[in-house]
Amino acid sequence: MSLLKTLQAYLGWCPMGGSMRPALAVQPGTAAVTGGRDGITPEVGWWNRYHNQLLIAALIASVAAAVAFLLVKDAPWYSAIFLGVGLGIGLALGFLLSHRKQYARIDAGEFIRATMSRRLRITRDLSLPVAIILFAGVMAYCILEGRLDQIFALMLALGIAFWAQYGFTLLWERRHQKTLISEKGSMYTLDMAAGDGCAC
Repeated sequence: MSLLKTLQAYLGWCPMGGSMRPALAVQPGTAAVTGGRDGITPEVGWWNRYHNQLLIAALIASVAAAVAFLLVKDAPWYSAIFLGVGLGIGLALGFLLSHRKQYARIDAGEFIRATMSRRLRITRDLSLPVAIILFAGVMAYCILEGRLDQIFALMLALGIAFWAQYGFTLLWERRHQKTLISEKGSMYTLDMAAGDGCAC
């Protein structure tokens, strides 16, 4: 198997993925079922696989950290590196301790938008905008105060955390033979045999 095919299989890419759709055990329009399926045959694209979203986030954070490191000079890099690595390891450990319970709830169908509670729906709707606003505020503060080394530390920490989450997610998927899907405000799982659509 070539290196390209190995990478494609590792990332869940399949040339027949767009033309093949998994046949789920329930008919369209029925209620949610165990395992996260909402009764509608999903279009499982490359981006809908949650580990691929984490991969892109990890790559973006890593590139941003590298750019910050190269562009900013005369900064206390050693302290920034220690801060970024320490914070990143802390975030990774926090995810390691909580991801099994969180993914088990996703696998049980608790995060399907059509069936989740109003409180959970509001929390999920607000979490990303609030995180973006807080992140933009921290970045603006660091720029205005001339603390560009702190931007590097923050992006380094996020990169470490996203890479760790990506790895833990792949391990969880392979252990449970399921693929985590994130789309349209919902998260659920599909059996790998059904979700991949082909054996490539």
